[in-house]
Amino acid sequence: MSPSSFSHVGIAVRNIEDALPFYRHLEPEARVEIEAVPDLKVRVAKIHLSNACLELIEPQAGETAITRFLEKRGEGIHHICLGVPDVDAATKDLLARGYHPVFPQAMDGSGNTRVNFLSPKDTHGVLIEINSPRP
Repeated sequence: MSPSSFSHVGIAVRNIEDALPFYRHLEPEARVEIEAVPDLKVRVAKIHLSNACLELIEPQAGETAITRFLEKRGEGIHHICLGVPDVDAATKDLLARGYHPVFPQAMDGSGNTRVNFLSPKDTHGVLIEINSPRP
């Protein structure tokens, strides 16, 4: 796996509409995209700041990982995301090297991407998302 870019910081929130005003205040001209991600059962708001992207993640009915995170830790930083040229190839490479991606195969994510996550057990306590554009 060779990361090619820093993509975003994922922030777990209970409600995007409640959290968004603070993050919009950081850079009022920032572009904001809100979308549902049915495969992951979340809704996300991507705030494209001039030098970074923040992703607010709100769990939807039936979602478990973000819901558990919020119950255990409350709102806050959930993960960092690194862009890779091909997330499907990176997932295969990580499995071959003995790492434990959260999903055996990459899934569709927000913003026309494919995503997977690396277990914090493999990454010294940090949940790391990897993503690449959908082919």
